[in-house]
Amino acid sequence: MSHVPYDSTGEQPANVPRTDGAGRGSRSRSLDEVFKLLTDRRRREALYVLNRREGPITVTRLAEEVAAVTDAGPERVAISLHHVHLPKLDAASIVEHDAEAGTVRLVDASDRFHRYLHIAAMDEERFIGPVDEEVASDERDAPQSES
Repeated sequence: MSHVPYDSTGEQPANVPRTDGAGRGSRSRSLDEVFKLLTDRRRREALYVLNRREGPITVTRLAEEVAAVTDAGPERVAISLHHVHLPKLDAASIVEHDAEAGTVRLVDASDRFHRYLHIAAMDEERFIGPVDEEVASDERDAPQSES
């Protein structure tokens, strides 16, 4: 386990290399933040759909795809996405949600977020796109359980 020094204010000095999962996005995410974002099933399902896409998708289409694998109708899913989940993901800089255009797209996330999104998808047996090399390498290095 690496030790990252902090100055007297509790901040990490700028010249110290980061080892906290930063990488793809413009900001690092704490493990607590990642888990909070992945806690809700509808939000995870929306992220799985968005991760499979290269560009924006309409919120209506996203709601239809999420509703297909959850226990709610597309209208109900669209309302929760619009009022709860997309604003939360947009505030966390995970997605860009254009409410006026009715579109949403996944933006780059930190390596830590991306890694746990893929792990959650594998655990829930969802295909969300190719696994990047870092996630694959983490899986190869994980201890194998004996059956």
